[in-house]
Amino acid sequence: MAVRRTPLNVVDGCTLAYNAWVLAFILAFRSSIPAWQAQASLSLAMIVAGLLIAIRDRAWLPWRLIRSFYPLVFLLFMYEQTGRINHVIVPGFLDTGFQRLEGALFGIQPAVALARWFPQPWLAEYMHFAYATYYGLFTGMGIFLFFRRGPTAFADYMLSLCGTFYVCYLTYVFLPVRGAASYGLDSFQITGPFTRLMAAIYGSFEIEGAAFPSSHVAIATVVLYYTFRYARRAAWGIGPIVISLMVATVYCRYHYAIDVLAGVATAAVLIPLWRRLNPALRQEPQPGAHASLFPNPS
Repeated sequence: MAVRRTPLNVVDGCTLAYNAWVLAFILAFRSSIPAWQAQASLSLAMIVAGLLIAIRDRAWLPWRLIRSFYPLVFLLFMYEQTGRINHVIVPGFLDTGFQRLEGALFGIQPAVALARWFPQPWLAEYMHFAYATYYGLFTGMGIFLFFRRGPTAFADYMLSLCGTFYVCYLTYVFLPVRGAASYGLDSFQITGPFTRLMAAIYGSFEIEGAAFPSSHVAIATVVLYYTFRYARRAAWGIGPIVISLMVATVYCRYHYAIDVLAGVATAAVLIPLWRRLNPALRQEPQPGAHASLFPNPS
């Protein structure tokens, strides 16, 4: 099977640009970053891996999946990395100011009040279920668009998804906020499968300082938008889940209410921007041709 070089697509460009910026940031502030060599090596490895993946064009379906979805794998490492470099500009966390703002806006601390007002175990279980759906929502939408809606819809979604993630991650570097976890996560009895699941995920993978804006809410909003755009019937099922997820971020004490508002606002601002900048939406594919994410069989 022939292998040929293809231009980088816009998602590749965003992914490489984000990692290049982080690498430059780490090198510039290395004296303030513990184990900076490991973090610099991680960014460099993702740049090299991204380039090697992006320049190869194979019709083999497993490779097409790797070629199309590799940024989602990188997200795991990028997210964890923000927790290693988010105290360079701001040495501590900004939660005190956020808590004061919440008190001024709402007269209460919503993340504390909700769990006290509605302590029912079944509700806590449902809220943790709704929060956990986040991981399946954005990957599931990508898989659906890849197989059912074609290269243009997929490219449309992937730029909005990845671009929004990267903006959130960059914000965390400059605005480290722990979120409502500052109040403690011990107010729920960990008895059901989803409270157990989220306790395990949070204990193993969550970082401190990645709360504002809520990437959970921003990405769920992106998914909801593209559900309405490309799978409108499914919105009747996805919509209530996304709304529940937004409530759950506060109820489960992962985020402040203002993190949620900022997450919705972030998606609302960025989706039109990414769609305007996306070259895949400005060019119609030629008959029999595919975008670089979907190479022609050879």
